[in-house]
Amino acid sequence: MQDNDLKTSDDARLRGVSDHIHSEMLASLTGEEALQQFAESARKLIGARYCAIGIARADGEELEEFLTAGLTHEQEATIGAKPHGGGILGLLLQRTTPLRLETLGTHPSAVGIPPHHPPMDSFLGVPIRYQQTILGSIYLTEKPGGFTEGDEQTILALSMHLAVAIRNWQLLKRQRSLVAGLITAQEEERRAVAYDLHDGLTQYVMAAHMHLSAFQCVHNHDDEDLLLGLQYLKDAVIESRRLINGLRSLALDDMGLAGALAQLVQEEKQRAGWTDADFLHDVEGERFSVPLVTAVYRVAQEALTNARKHAVAQRIQVTLLRESDHVLILSISDDGMGFDPKGIQADDKHIGLHGMTERVRLLEGTLLIESAPGTGTQLTASFPAPYHEELLSE
Repeated sequence: MQDNDLKTSDDARLRGVSDHIHSEMLASLTGEEALQQFAESARKLIGARYCAIGIARADGEELEEFLTAGLTHEQEATIGAKPHGGGILGLLLQRTTPLRLETLGTHPSAVGIPPHHPPMDSFLGVPIRYQQTILGSIYLTEKPGGFTEGDEQTILALSMHLAVAIRNWQLLKRQRSLVAGLITAQEEERRAVAYDLHDGLTQYVMAAHMHLSAFQCVHNHDDEDLLLGLQYLKDAVIESRRLINGLRSLALDDMGLAGALAQLVQEEKQRAGWTDADFLHDVEGERFSVPLVTAVYRVAQEALTNARKHAVAQRIQVTLLRESDHVLILSISDDGMGFDPKGIQADDKHIGLHGMTERVRLLEGTLLIESAPGTGTQLTASFPAPYHEELLSE
């Protein structure tokens, strides 16, 4: 193969790596998967044995994240804790230009290397810069014959693309954090009002109902007005509970997401008179953030209410399952009369459906509704499950 052919091949691979950076970083839930993929691609592109990417903290003093490619899980476990930015890694957080070494161990800053660390001689470190800010560094080691100026230029070019992707990813994380904070604040306010209703007004109404019931029994009254008043009080208790549940399901606090959904399914089954209503899940005992719990519960609540009011269904199935460590899927299906999803979505009067869509979208999830007249309906909402690991607010 001629030199020009080699250059063309390398350029194509370089473009391939760059093209994936933005989409992978922004689609990633934590960014780690994309960084890992990038490190592996850079290592193979250059022909190095190892590659690592370090992302600096906001103050630029230490590393916030550190990912490697080329090391086995056993090697990483033997090395121990991930570095925080000392030695050469700390030096690169202060540099604005690449650092290329034939022998890493001879550099004065090559200190603090763990005793079980694999031997690494040839070294190439390139800062990841966004404008005047150092976001982190790319490190490659152990290339047969050492690293060349061409390698340096290639990684430098990649680092520029990576810097933009990391910056956009950081802005996205802040946006998610803000959304989570707003949802959490709103939910806390709703919870406070729900408890006030539960412990205040509802108790008074229940007490009045019990008092009049006792009066009726003692005096053996069957007065029509008294019976009507008792029925009104009973209806008021039911309505107050409905309002409380609309504000905030107290079952979410007592039983968690899975328990609250199980209760919701049974309550809706009794109201609707469904023949079957099953709830399956694999998240027993798992804790999620307030925004995620709220979104999943509200989507299920709205979907079941719609099925009860409009579907004329007999069978309902609700599932809440992990597709992977990163995705939580809520699925609700019925055997009802179905509808045209496109027509409903285009109609601004259907606030419930638009509300579900917006809730899922706020958590960077997806909502799919499959239905047609006479075929039943299936709703599938996918949520980023690691969202709660970054933004846990409980």
